[in-house]
Amino acid sequence: MALPRTVTHAYRMPGGWEKLARHRLTIDYARELRTAGFTLMRIRSGWGSSRERSIATYLQRHEVPAT
Repeated sequence: MALPRTVTHAYRMPGGWEKLARHRLTIDYARELRTAGFTLMRIRSGWGSSRERSIATYLQRHEVPAT
């Protein structure tokens, strides 16, 4: 079973990385971050596992296309 992914930081220019209140990664939350001007997010999944992901790429891969 995959561990839930939690967003801990987000990146935007100017300003760089900003620490966020931890929030579970969902498509809606990724949209909120993009709307707020963020381009990257730092995601944790478990103890000691952290990755940086493009918000645009995440949304392209996980959004369901309109039919």
